[in-house]
Amino acid sequence: MRTQLRRFGKIVGGENAQEGEFPWLVTLGQHDLTQSSPTKYEVSVESITTHPEYVCRKVKNDLAILKLDSDLQWSEFARPACLPASSGANGYTNFANVLATVAGWGWTNEDSQKGSRANVLQKAKVNILETEKCREWYKSQGKKGKIQETQMCAGYETGGVDSCWADSGGPLMVASGAGDQLMVVGVVSTGIGCARPFLPGLYTRVSEYIPWIQSVIKG
Repeated sequence: MRTQLRRFGKIVGGENAQEGEFPWLVTLGQHDLTQSSPTKYEVSVESITTHPEYVCRKVKNDLAILKLDSDLQWSEFARPACLPASSGANGYTNFANVLATVAGWGWTNEDSQKGSRANVLQKAKVNILETEKCREWYKSQGKKGKIQETQMCAGYETGGVDSCWADSGGPLMVASGAGDQLMVVGVVSTGIGCARPFLPGLYTRVSEYIPWIQSVIKG
């Protein structure tokens, strides 16, 4: 979630996604929020499980799992997301210096006089940074917040491209190595403004939470 330090989530510096390009986003099968579509449908949420160490209005452990009250209708417009290897497991990587894709229907500019909420799903390419490099950038701007190892930063030194207000909970995705399949390695969490130089967006690092995700799903 994003306020001045967080964002409630749209993509800055992005472009329209193709219909069905990211079929694991919800509302399911949605693309243009202003248009009706035979591929779009909704499912009620039965329960929400937040991470047990999450504290409201804090940026650590910013992750929750929604349990739906009915099965999903899988199609080319609604598919499950692939997730990365858990920290310490075979195949684990921190994805540093990898170009990733972020997607959402959030704001196109942090200034509401210059941007607006997106109607058509947006996507943008952002570079995943080494955690220490991200800390250096934030420190250079006088920001003292601690960037955790369970977070990941993605953006550019010059700014210009970022997730923004209302993108929170959306996916940060990289190629899985299996053809053109993408996997969700981060979840839009927080940041200072949107697309500012030396202040890349902060994402929850999914690989650090795989055991918890598995325990909730099995439990």
